[in-house]
Amino acid sequence: MFSVNGTTPEDAYSLKRHSEAAYIDLGLNITPNWYVGAAARYEKYNLGVGDTTSGKLTTRYEFLPGYAVRAAVSNGFRAPSLAQSVFSTTSTVTEFGAGGTTTSVRTKQMRPNSPEAVALGARDLEPETSRNYSLGFTAEPTDRLRLTADFYLIDIDKRILQTGILKGPAVSQILVENGLSPNLAGQYYTNAADTRTKGVDLVADYRQSFGEYGTAKWSVAYNHNKTTIRDLADTPAALSRLGAGYVLFDRQQQIDLTKSTPKDKWILSGNYKVGDWTTNLQLTRFGEYTEGSNIPSNDRTYSAKWITDLDVAYDVTQNLTVAVGANNLFDVYPDKIGLKAWAGTYEYGMFSPYGLGGGYYYSRVSLAF
Repeated sequence: MFSVNGTTPEDAYSLKRHSEAAYIDLGLNITPNWYVGAAARYEKYNLGVGDTTSGKLTTRYEFLPGYAVRAAVSNGFRAPSLAQSVFSTTSTVTEFGAGGTTTSVRTKQMRPNSPEAVALGARDLEPETSRNYSLGFTAEPTDRLRLTADFYLIDIDKRILQTGILKGPAVSQILVENGLSPNLAGQYYTNAADTRTKGVDLVADYRQSFGEYGTAKWSVAYNHNKTTIRDLADTPAALSRLGAGYVLFDRQQQIDLTKSTPKDKWILSGNYKVGDWTTNLQLTRFGEYTEGSNIPSNDRTYSAKWITDLDVAYDVTQNLTVAVGANNLFDVYPDKIGLKAWAGTYEYGMFSPYGLGGGYYYSRVSLAF
């Protein structure tokens, strides 16, 4: 967790980028049951980003009425965002040390092209590229029930990520030489890793009608995914020269990349509508996740939790709707971190897939005109 001190005149930066793109998308029903599609996109950027051509092939075959298989293969391209290229600020980051102690570290988020970042091994950011593969199955056994299953694999090359926090006397000396405080640590965006994400999405939807007593739609969705690091960028020579302990993408960053989001997620939802009333209820189970550290004993794995969201709406008129609801109805929090808190904070860790603030309750008035 961190606090940001705002943007100083030295942090302010102006940057413009121009891009041009052309896109074509074609589809053909080769037979009444077999569809094939193809798409291509050409993009050209200035500021040294360059140009790229990406494409996509899709197909769907209905082998029985209501039952079909589908597949897609594509490649992608993502230019570095302007924020990743030039964002700079100073923040206070809390680090956990040996024995669960905490240290407040003022950290400079450096522009990759700034003199201090270059002196610490930063390079111009390159675009990310990706290759995507998916295979799916759909079934509609009845006019009320729909089932889908999709398997996917995504490879991303030159993924843009933040380095670990770079600190110590050698870093302080470089910061001082570039007009910054010696009491700062540093961090910057870089093309840190090649990753692979594999997963599956399963969805079942069912509709019911109760006549004058309304209609309902029930849904069950499940996702399982796993991200692994295929390759890490080498630590730049400028950083290696500072000492054996300096690496570009440290243990904490690697764990946060691969384990900080749940590998499993369930969503159970129901929508019930009768007359002018609509009720939405959703239960989401977030699987366990891990918060990493450069000290293995400080790694913390948080258990799975169920989060309940509820929204009840009433149409007063055709144009006016009032509603009450809650996100995280039962005020669920992550497990307490189990490490010594700093100034009474961080009891629940640094982050959570469902937030750290507990329940959120609201009323809403919507007017359409």
